[in-house]
Amino acid sequence: MKNSKIDNIAEETEGRARILFGWQLKLVACVAFIWSLFQLWYASPLPFIVGFGVFIDVPARAIHLGFGLFLAFLLFPFNKKNRSKKINILNFLLSIIAFFVTFYLFYNYEALVYRNGVLLKHPLSLFGNEYFFPTELILGGIGMLLLLEATRRAIGIPLVIVASIFLIYSIFGQSMPEMISHQGLSLKRLVGYHWFGGEAIFGIPISVSVSFVFLFV
Repeated sequence: MKNSKIDNIAEETEGRARILFGWQLKLVACVAFIWSLFQLWYASPLPFIVGFGVFIDVPARAIHLGFGLFLAFLLFPFNKKNRSKKINILNFLLSIIAFFVTFYLFYNYEALVYRNGVLLKHPLSLFGNEYFFPTELILGGIGMLLLLEATRRAIGIPLVIVASIFLIYSIFGQSMPEMISHQGLSLKRLVGYHWFGGEAIFGIPISVSVSFVFLFV
């Protein structure tokens, strides 16, 4: 890719970012600094030397994405018209939720591996009846939706449309023309594979970002 095209992409992305001042700017800078420290720690031999803070692949990628999503909702407004406005409560809330759902994967990854990817449900009593609340299905679904929204804010709608088309195709494969049809995925399998596995959202692209791209930038 030519340098001029790279510059245009960078300018377009920066043009979407919110103009921050005061304590909000300091907050974003502080979070970005902590993210940088995490990345330097992960890339250095220090964790293995001191025997502390050694992160395996998927949990490290989850924290990486968590920081990225947290900052995305603070830095990029819902639309360009709000660039000059301060960060509102909704965007703070979205940032916190986004970091929480990624931290959940980081914290519970070992249990997920032992369960062989089976999504956890919690018993719930309601009006005298027992139900099973699909905790991880809900958390994973929220994480995927927030990732799509953060992508729309930072990069634009085209990539979101492409991703959405393939997600829809994954679910409704049995309804497609015979040449491209398949048995289809349940929502549970879709979320389990994409959010709680190590081959989709937390696969090779984010692995490269964690190990090389972030440090290079």
